[in-house]
Amino acid sequence: MGGILIAIDGPAGSGKSSVAREVARRLGVVDISTGAVYRAVALVALEEGVDHADEEGLVRIARKMELAPGGVRYDGRWISGEELHAPEVSGVASRVSVHSGVREVLLPVQRRAAEEARRAGGAVVEGRDIGTVVLPEADLKVFLSASTEERARRRALQSGMESELDEVRRAIMLRDRRDTERESAPLRPAPDAVVLDTTDMGFEEVVEKITALARRRSGSSAGG
Repeated sequence: MGGILIAIDGPAGSGKSSVAREVARRLGVVDISTGAVYRAVALVALEEGVDHADEEGLVRIARKMELAPGGVRYDGRWISGEELHAPEVSGVASRVSVHSGVREVLLPVQRRAAEEARRAGGAVVEGRDIGTVVLPEADLKVFLSASTEERARRRALQSGMESELDEVRRAIMLRDRRDTERESAPLRPAPDAVVLDTTDMGFEEVVEKITALARRRSGSSAGG
C-alpha cells in the first residue's frame, strides 16, 4: 500500500520547490524534484560537449541517470545540487526537456523513484508534468501559479538579481513558452488538480493549505 503521493506542478518561479520541501518535512515524507534529472542531463551535456539540439546524444546521457530522494546519479556519480543549479545548466535544461526522446527515457526513472518513496512512507514530487504524466494516479495534485511579474520578482530576489528584473522576467516568459508549447507533456494543470494562485499568498499560507489538503486526503494526521 505505502504512503501518500503528492504531485506539485507549476511554472518557473511559482515556488513549487521550496513549498514541496516544506510540505514534505511537515508530513514526514521525502521530497523529489523530477526536474533534477533534466538538469543533470544538461550538466553532463555541457561537460561532454553534447549540443542541446542533439537528441540522440542527450538520450544516451539520459539512459545512465538515476533519481532518488537524495539526488541524481549519473553512471554511478552523485551530482550535487550546487552543480545542478548553476546558471548555465538552468538555461540548457529547458532546451533538453523539449525532446520527446529524452522525456520518454526519463519518465520511468521518475516513476520508479516516486514508487520507491511511496513504499518507504510517501513523497511530495514536484515538477512540471507530475499530475498529468508522471503520476496521474497521485493521491493529491496541486498546480501552483502566480503572475509573471510576481514570479520574476521572487526569482530575482532568490538569485540576487533584483537590479536585473527585466532580464529575469524575459527569461521566465521564454521558459513559460517552451514549457507550455512543447509537443511532449506540455505544462498544464491536471483536470483534477487543486489550482492555487499564489500571487498574493505568503509562503506559510501556501504550505499550510497543501499540508491540510494532504492530511485530509490521507485520512490521517501524518507528521503531527
